Amino acid sequence: MTTGRGAGRLAAMAEAVGETGVRELVAGWLAAERPGEDGWADGDRGGGGWAVPPADGAVVVAAARRLAVDGLGRRGPRTPVPDGLRIIAEALVVDEHPSAARWTSLERAQAVEWVALLLHRVGEDGVTALTAELVRQSESGDSGVGDPEPEPGRSSAR
Repeated sequence: MTTGRGAGRLAAMAEAVGETGVRELVAGWLAAERPGEDGWADGDRGGGGWAVPPADGAVVVAAARRLAVDGLGRRGPRTPVPDGLRIIAEALVVDEHPSAARWTSLERAQAVEWVALLLHRVGEDGVTALTAELVRQSESGDSGVGDPEPEPGRSSAR
């Protein structure tokens, strides 16, 4: 589990190598994967590398927001989210979602912010929880989009 110091070190490393370095690392990881091993048919993944079902951007944003704000029952640091975690959130989560190419630029930006906050607060367990939530919603037909906005003063991930 990457939390606290671990998430901070990961963010610092991402900032040190920059967005291009993180993207090259992700591309290498994805190239090393064997096709079909993750359980999703290639047609279902839409080209993304994250093993979750297709979903609208609003669904992913709502799920990430719920988990980051109060869904995991843990609060992480109240310090600003390091830019390195935004790079990681974008490269490893948002860009790898099988439906990301169809999302609006606003949905992509919001997803990056909420996933970065989720990483900042609970580390990689946050992405695991987000994956489980998106799979659950897909299987149940529950979009999760109609959830209320966070409490006043917490309308953005920053």
